[in-house]
Amino acid sequence: MRRRTTVGRASERRRDRRMMAPMTAVIGNTPYAIGDWSLGGVRILDYFGSLETGDVASIRVLVPTAGPGALFHATGEVRRRDPDDGDLGMAFSDLDGIAFDTLSRYLRERLLRGHA
Repeated sequence: MRRRTTVGRASERRRDRRMMAPMTAVIGNTPYAIGDWSLGGVRILDYFGSLETGDVASIRVLVPTAGPGALFHATGEVRRRDPDDGDLGMAFSDLDGIAFDTLSRYLRERLLRGHA
C-alpha cells in the first residue's frame, strides 16, 4: 500500500520515503543536481537534455558518503518532465546490490547526523 507524502509543492503517492540530501546524477556527460531521492528514484533539477516521459536512460549517481564518496550506475525510466521548472523524475529500473547498499548507507549517515 502506498502512503501519501508531501515533498516540495505537491502531495504525491510514493512507495519510498524521499530524502533531500545532496547527490549528483550524470546523464551522458552532463552532471545534474538531485533535488530529492529515494531507493525508488530521483528528481533531477534543471534538466535540459532530450529525455522525455517513458524514455529509459543509464545514469551515474555520485553519493557524498563519509570518506571518499561513492559512485554507482543504474538505469532509470523517466516518469515525468516538468516543462515549467525543468525537473525530471526518474524511477530506478534496476538497483543492484552495490547501488542499494550505497544509498542505504548514505540514508543511515544522514539519519545519524539528524539531517533527514
